[in-house]
Amino acid sequence: MATTIQDFFARAGEKQFSRDFLFRVTDIIIEGVSFNGDTDLVYAKSASLPGRNIENKVVNYYGQAFNVPGKSSYPGSEAYSITFFHDEQSELRTKFEQASRAVFDNETSTGQYGMPGDESVITLKVIDKDLQDVETIQLVGASIRDINAIDYNIADGTGEILSTTVTFSYHYYRNFS
Repeated sequence: MATTIQDFFARAGEKQFSRDFLFRVTDIIIEGVSFNGDTDLVYAKSASLPGRNIENKVVNYYGQAFNVPGKSSYPGSEAYSITFFHDEQSELRTKFEQASRAVFDNETSTGQYGMPGDESVITLKVIDKDLQDVETIQLVGASIRDINAIDYNIADGTGEILSTTVTFSYHYYRNFS
């Protein structure tokens, strides 16, 4: 039996649709720094739910090709970016700078540039319109990679709110639904 427009309307009214702003970055615990989205000024402007792929492996037997699942991979895990609102006192950027220098400090050529473990996480939450958690995803083995420049427009500034993008890497993610 085909789905009718009435079926669609009834199901959409019951289930609702997710909106592009119903998302939070709640915790960032990486080498050198820890952020809590409820107590620190960690207001993510944009981020994305990560993807996950299962590689296909072809096994040939008597001329027939069989598709079997292979290993999992996480596309974009080497460069996961989050854009944050930039606070006036530059506290957030300063903390990210501390994290970056904890990984590798140019002045001493030292740092924690080993493999991050399962204690290094970024916690993401999909929320509903009542701000209740719908889904929690934890990026495991997270570490900082890039802190992008912040562009000021001194001569022609319009008062725009500034943002800064920080790039992380991670090994895999856990899903807590």
